[in-house]
Amino acid sequence: MPVLTYAGDIAWILALSIMAGAARQAWARTTPETRMPMQFRADGAPMWRAKRNSALLTMPVVAFVVSVILVVVNRNQVAAGDAVLILFGVRALAASLFALAYLRWLKASMAVLEQEGALKP
Repeated sequence: MPVLTYAGDIAWILALSIMAGAARQAWARTTPETRMPMQFRADGAPMWRAKRNSALLTMPVVAFVVSVILVVVNRNQVAAGDAVLILFGVRALAASLFALAYLRWLKASMAVLEQEGALKP
């Protein structure tokens, strides 16, 4: 079932491109010395911050590495019916969860920076 293999690849391509596009927009609105909030307390206050470069690129790079690992596992599996469906499900779910987590973090981080006046117009 190469169709499901290709569909999993497409899911990862879409997820990584969404993360890259969001990072590019955030990159344009921040300065190189901006320290972005990375983790938040229950009340929404930032706990710790990281420089813009590492903050915006860490999650997409980790997602890319996970996608490559899943592709290698997927390509080395024997093409049995249940295994193909399960691997497709894992790949599609992981891709969507990475993109969702990144966008959620980025939205909260940009909101804090907006309140602080640290964003370019």
